[in-house]
Amino acid sequence: MQPYELGAWLGDTELTRDQREDFERSIDMIAARYPGRDHGQHPDEEMMGEAMSGAIRVLLGDDKLEGLAQEWSRARVAEREAMGRLTGAVIATADARVAETVIAERTGLNRRSLRLALGK
Repeated sequence: MQPYELGAWLGDTELTRDQREDFERSIDMIAARYPGRDHGQHPDEEMMGEAMSGAIRVLLGDDKLEGLAQEWSRARVAEREAMGRLTGAVIATADARVAETVIAERTGLNRRSLRLALGK
C-alpha cells in the first residue's frame, strides 16, 4: 500500500510513529494473506479492508482480540440461524411444488446447497 493510500484509508485517524510502523507491518502481512487478482486469486478487497480495520482497532486500543473473536462468534451463530430459517423456507416452498430451479433463482442458492437443504 502506497503512503498516500494509507493516508486516505486512515483519514483523520492519528497514529504515533510506532503505531504507524506496526500498522504498516500488519498491512504487509494482510496483503500477503489477500494477494488479489495480480497473483491469480480472487480479489477480496472487502476482506482486506475488514482485516485492516481489525488490526487498527487493536493497535489503537479501540478493541481487543477477544472482543473481535466474540463478534465473529455471534456472527457465526446468526449465520447458522438464518440458514436454518432459509432451509425451512426452501422445504416449504418445494413442498408447495415450486421447481428447484425457481427456488434456486429466488434464493441465490446453488444446486448443491439447494439439494442439501432438501435432504437430497
